[in-house]
Amino acid sequence: MIVCNNGNFTEAAKSLFVPQPTISNRISYLEEELGQELFVRGKKGKRSVELTRAGKMFHPYAEQVIETLKTAKSEINQDANENLMTIGSSIALTHPFIYEKINLINDVHNKNINLLIMDHSLIAKSLIDGILDIAFVTEAIINKQLESYPVYSEKYGLIVSKQHPLAGKKCLENITDLEDEYLIFYKPFSKDQTIFRNIKCKKRIMTNQIELVNDLIHNHNAVSFLPPNAFSNEIKKGRLVHVPIHDDLLASEIQYFLACRKYEIFYEDIFLS
Repeated sequence: MIVCNNGNFTEAAKSLFVPQPTISNRISYLEEELGQELFVRGKKGKRSVELTRAGKMFHPYAEQVIETLKTAKSEINQDANENLMTIGSSIALTHPFIYEKINLINDVHNKNINLLIMDHSLIAKSLIDGILDIAFVTEAIINKQLESYPVYSEKYGLIVSKQHPLAGKKCLENITDLEDEYLIFYKPFSKDQTIFRNIKCKKRIMTNQIELVNDLIHNHNAVSFLPPNAFSNEIKKGRLVHVPIHDDLLASEIQYFLACRKYEIFYEDIFLS
C-alpha cells in the first residue's frame, strides 16, 4: 500500500524505515505467489512505478487484508473483550436498516462494536471460528453449526445520477431502455439479478465496492440495480435518482438475513423485532 501511495520503491522504503531492496524483494515474492506482475515503470520519472491491471485488481484485496490484520491486532490487545461484539456484513454498513440496529446495540446494551465488511464467502467460516459474533448477509447460510434469520426485505430500483436521461422516468418498464447503458452490478446483490445480467448493454462491470458504484454513477453516467436505501442520503439530497422498476421485471425482492452460531442468537429484541 505504501508503494502505491508513493509511486516509488525508494520513497516507500524511506517511509517504512527499511532498505529499498527489502521493498523490491517483498513485491517480487508477492508477484511470484500471484503469478502476475503488479507494478510497471511509471511515466513520472525513471524511479516511479504504477500498478498494472492485475495490480489494480489486487489492490482492494490487499486493503481488506490490511484492515483485517489491524482489526485482529486491536481485538487481541483489547482488555475488555467480553464487552466487544464483532459484526460482519456482506452489505454496505451505510444501509439504514443495519446502521439503525448497530446503533441500538450501543444504546440498549452498551456494547463496544467492531464492524467488518466481508465477502459473503468468508462469513460462514468467520462465524464458526468465533471471529464474528453475528453477520448480515443477503442469502441464508446453509451450515449445521449456524442459523440464518430473515430480518428485512426490499425491492430493487434503478439508481442513476440526476443528469442521466433515465432520471425523468416514473418507472422502468422495458429492459430495452438499458441497451446503451453502462451497467454496474453490486456483487452482494448479484444472486437475485439474473434477469438484469441478461440485458444487452454497452458495458458492464461487477464490484463489491459500494464506493466504486457511487463514483461510476456520479462521474461516468453509469446505472445500477440497487435498493434505494443503499444510497438513501444521496437520493434525499437530490444527487442520485431512484427509478422504480415495474413489477413485471422483478424476479424477487432482496432478502436480508442475520446469521449467527446455533443457540447463540444475540439480541432478539433488537434484530428480530
